[in-house]
Amino acid sequence: MKNNIYYFIIISLFLLMSCNHNESTNFNLKVKRLDAIYSADPYNTSYEDYANEYGYFWDVYSQNVIFLPSKSFADSLSSFQQEQDFAKPYKDVINQYQDFSLQHKKLSRAFYHYNLAFPNKLIPTIVTFFGGFNYVAIVTDSTLGIGLEMFLGNNNYYSNLTHKFPKYMHHQFHPEYLTSVAINGWLESEFPVAFDSFLFQMIHFGKIKYALNKFLVDAPSNIIMGFTEAQMEWCKNSEFSIWKFLIEQGLLYSKDQYLIRKYMKPAPYSKGMPRESPGQVAIWMGWNIVDEFMENNSEVTISELFQINDAQYILNQSKYKP
Repeated sequence: MKNNIYYFIIISLFLLMSCNHNESTNFNLKVKRLDAIYSADPYNTSYEDYANEYGYFWDVYSQNVIFLPSKSFADSLSSFQQEQDFAKPYKDVINQYQDFSLQHKKLSRAFYHYNLAFPNKLIPTIVTFFGGFNYVAIVTDSTLGIGLEMFLGNNNYYSNLTHKFPKYMHHQFHPEYLTSVAINGWLESEFPVAFDSFLFQMIHFGKIKYALNKFLVDAPSNIIMGFTEAQMEWCKNSEFSIWKFLIEQGLLYSKDQYLIRKYMKPAPYSKGMPRESPGQVAIWMGWNIVDEFMENNSEVTISELFQINDAQYILNQSKYKP
């Protein structure tokens, strides 16, 4: 009898997970392929066609990403398409992402969970674009744009872009980081950080990483953080030392924004720590604290978590002890 009950529970759990999977797969996330403009006939399309199709995002793209003025649209697009430096990367974009179904599935599943957590929040339209290595992602009021050439994993392309994207960021320009980087950008736009104390910002970004981890479901923690595997391993092995450093340096309650940025923004390593440390190590610490808080306060939803503005309360209630 016990075996039958156990078997029934396993089947029920399987059906429940299958149901959730199907619901997320069928979630209506719209994807538009603006990257196809690179191979469009410049003299058989018009500026207005794209403006009508893409709305405000087209304004951003045609003015700030690739300069395509309305008065000389055909000639400008033709010049863009003939740029020799773009021919091979665009071919690689086609080879890598012409079938966008896998990425669409991951994005749909993530925004399905995002919608469950924040039902009153807008779900963006995804626009993939080819931007000549100018932008990784672009967030507007209703659109999440993804620059596909920034996720080719070909370091030969990115080695010449260190003036825009420092070398310590290049490991993120691989296909497996695409969904995490894009959705992280959307979350940071939807939940902008206040320039408050170190602790406040650490917890705020920790909330975003916590949510991102829940929305992406099965992404490795280093992908969520934008770290390499080696950087994540260093953090895990150094958790106590990191926490001790933050306390001893009196960082938690500092409101020096210049100092705070050194630990919250991408960097080759975290100031005052070994060269093996990644930048943004404080955000990883904030994620750990938020994770502990949610484990110890299981009644709190993700939506309610984002409404708690008292970072000290979250730290206290987390009972965090590395």
